[in-house]
Order: sequence, then structure tokens, then C-alpha cells
Amino acid sequence: MRTTYLIAAIGCILILAAGAIAGCTGTSPATQTPAVPMTPATTIADPTATGTWPIPVSTSAAIVSTVYVNASSNGKIVTIPMGSRVLVRLSENPTTGYTWNATASRGLTIVSDTYTSPDGTLIGAPGHRDFTLSPKAVDTYTFRAVSLRPWEGAKAGDPAFSLVILVTND
Repeated sequence: MRTTYLIAAIGCILILAAGAIAGCTGTSPATQTPAVPMTPATTIADPTATGTWPIPVSTSAAIVSTVYVNASSNGKIVTIPMGSRVLVRLSENPTTGYTWNATASRGLTIVSDTYTSPDGTLIGAPGHRDFTLSPKAVDTYTFRAVSLRPWEGAKAGDPAFSLVILVTND
């Protein structure tokens, strides 16, 4: 009889602990790090998109220009001057298990790979993944990304993005 109560008590404690852990997976608004506002001194137009995208410009002595591309640039060639960077923004919803797996040709460095969740509290809403690319020299480079579930591996029907980056002397 005593064993039955002990098992029931342990079961209740485990259920309460699981509920407490499940309820604590998010970050409370008081402890969230505020997003850095994008208030650039300059904007760079993406010729493949409608409108002008605000791109933050470095305030350090060496100003690096950044060209912004998105999914509408899939399969295209982007020409940039040496010393510039390319920021690739792709929609992503990691709650489905799908994330972008990116590769770059030799000489093209993926400087940053960041996911930004959507504004608001809508559960399951997609955010976006930003890849910042920096070429080493004047040359032609390729960037590819595949949206996949890492534990399943790539399949023929997975969404893919590719970009050719042509770096010129100016």
C-alpha cells in the first residue's frame, strides 16, 4: 500500500516538473535582448526586389557596403565591387524542422549565419535566416542553400537557393 502512494507521488512530481519545464521554454519579455534597430545612414537598392532595403552601414573607419538579396534572386548573378558584402535573406520556419543548410565556394566566406524570429507572438510563424557573405578577391563565387530537416538529409524536392557572385575591381 505504501509503495502505491510513493509511486503516485513520484508520478505527480514528474508531471508537475514536465509542465513547469514545458511552460518555461520561451524567454520572458523582461529578459529578452532588444533587437538593434536598423537605422542606416544609407540604403542600397536590391534591383531584383521592389522597394529599397535598409542596410546598416558600418560606423567604423572602413565602410563596407552590403548588397541585399532575397529569394527573388534565386539562380541570378549579382555583381559587386571588391570590398563589398552580400546579405542573403531567406524565409525560414525552424519549428517545422526545416532550416537552411548553406555552402559557399572557396574564397567566399560566410561571415555570419543568423536566424531572426518573427515579430509578435504567433506560434509557428516563419522568421528569416540571414547569411552575410564576404569574398576574398576579385573572382566568381557560388553560394547555395537547401532547406531541409538535418536528420532526414537532402531530398530532390527540398527548396533550394543558389546565387552566383561576380566580384569586380569596382
